[in-house]
Amino acid sequence: MTARTAGAEAPRRLNTNGVSLAFHEWPGGGPAIVAIHGLTSNHTAWYPIAGILGSRHRLIAYDLRGRGDSDKPDKGYNLAEHTADLLGLLDHFGLARAVIMGHSLGAHIGVRFASHHPDRVAKLVLFDGGLDVRVEVFDSIAPSVNRLGVEFPSTETFLAIVKSLPMFEGRWNEHLARGGVRSKVAKHAIEEEAGNLQRTRLWAWHHRIAAPTLLLRAPDGLLTPDDCLMTQEEAEAMAHAIPDCRLVVVPGANHYTILLSDDPLVRRELSAFLAR
Repeated sequence: MTARTAGAEAPRRLNTNGVSLAFHEWPGGGPAIVAIHGLTSNHTAWYPIAGILGSRHRLIAYDLRGRGDSDKPDKGYNLAEHTADLLGLLDHFGLARAVIMGHSLGAHIGVRFASHHPDRVAKLVLFDGGLDVRVEVFDSIAPSVNRLGVEFPSTETFLAIVKSLPMFEGRWNEHLARGGVRSKVAKHAIEEEAGNLQRTRLWAWHHRIAAPTLLLRAPDGLLTPDDCLMTQEEAEAMAHAIPDCRLVVVPGANHYTILLSDDPLVRRELSAFLAR
């Protein structure tokens, strides 16, 4: 949904798994965190979290293949390829282990990566994702997908349209405003990704996650009050399946604002979890 911030420092690049990925790094003295954004987003979604972390942690956020300033190959949009990209990124930075943090699709990638490469994950943070997506959820994210490739006449026009969407009514803030007039997402990437996600069974990997895990759930809906991405029952079942998992429900947050805001509960829980 977001595009690279106008005037922000241009991201650097690295080569892994046959693609060039754009990334941004916030320096810090603590353990390294690698952050993975959602389906139609890019690395700028992690600016609020960078503000929470300050200089206590080194934060590396990258644009997934097909998004932002990363390469957009014709094919290869599935969790296996994203896992290989992430493994190459850790190797590029010489990180034997890192905290893996993901939102939405990024949480799905984090689940697969943590279950297949447990020795590379120190801790796992999942923002409203990491479980099998119900079919009706794809209807709720349709407005974001439908904007892909659309050129808006001005930033003001784009922001006015986005502000009018039900999921942002009464929730608009400076983090949501971060973006541009055209999303840097390849539509063919999202179409292939969505098809593959509907055939994926993430529940089969939850019990294989060895890393301590923080699962943050957004209870509010997107297009309606109740169309949340993760129901309470699903979240509890997922937290039970992951051997060492803390589930935190963030009241008043939806799938987007749980990340793109400065929620005091998120700030407190994330800081405490990383300090463990």
